Amino acid sequence: MSTVWIASYPKSGNTWLRFMLYASLYGEPKRSADVPLRIPDIHRKMPFEPPESGPTYIKTHFQLTDQHPQINDTLKAIHIIRNPRDILLSALNYRKLAAKKSWSLKDTNKTFAKEFIKLGGGPGWLQNGFGSWASHARSWRNTDRFEVLNLRYEELKSDPVSGLKDILAFLDISRTDEEIELAVKHSSFDFMRALEIREKNADKSNDLSKRLFVGTSEASKKGHFFVNKGLSNQSLNTIAPGLDATFNSAWNTDLKEFGYLGS
Repeated sequence: MSTVWIASYPKSGNTWLRFMLYASLYGEPKRSADVPLRIPDIHRKMPFEPPESGPTYIKTHFQLTDQHPQINDTLKAIHIIRNPRDILLSALNYRKLAAKKSWSLKDTNKTFAKEFIKLGGGPGWLQNGFGSWASHARSWRNTDRFEVLNLRYEELKSDPVSGLKDILAFLDISRTDEEIELAVKHSSFDFMRALEIREKNADKSNDLSKRLFVGTSEASKKGHFFVNKGLSNQSLNTIAPGLDATFNSAWNTDLKEFGYLGS
């Protein structure tokens, strides 16, 4: 069995990318759990049906190292990178959504943001083997172990049809223009958000073995969704005045390396 990794730092569009690929391969997902059933998440145990033939597509947030699972079984990888400012803000939303113990809600947004800036990424993410934002990106985008398709979240968002065409070409998957347009529709933010709301309203038990989207219907009513706004180039000054300048100063070299300085 050969593995194709769908790799990203957390909160960078990995779930969206999996929806796009699922819709291209299998058609409209009727449930969010349909996606991990075919394209699993290495970090989360949910029902999975291995393909009868061809590669297995698997989500990973791990930094690429010699210790990465199934590294010797890897065929290709897709890596998607996102503006780290938007990642930080998305992480704050996820804290409210999931209320994870490792991300105590007693900490203020400003405290979390300053720690993120200082460490180069989410504190828990570094501990889990994801690395910093920059080291994670370098590990996947600069490897010569196997072929990697490098995507930018912002470009994929701007033109998802062209982006999906590039993805399918890289994976040697043939689809008509009509099929690609339909796959984009069935992985759009509107489609995913509607599916999230519908499933959470129907599942009062919060059984995460039955759906992909984390969070409860109560959190959704407060405006906290897994499929959040998906915005780009947001300002950190909404958290605290001057935070953008602090961020740019601390991350200057990394932002410049990956094309996000001043963006």
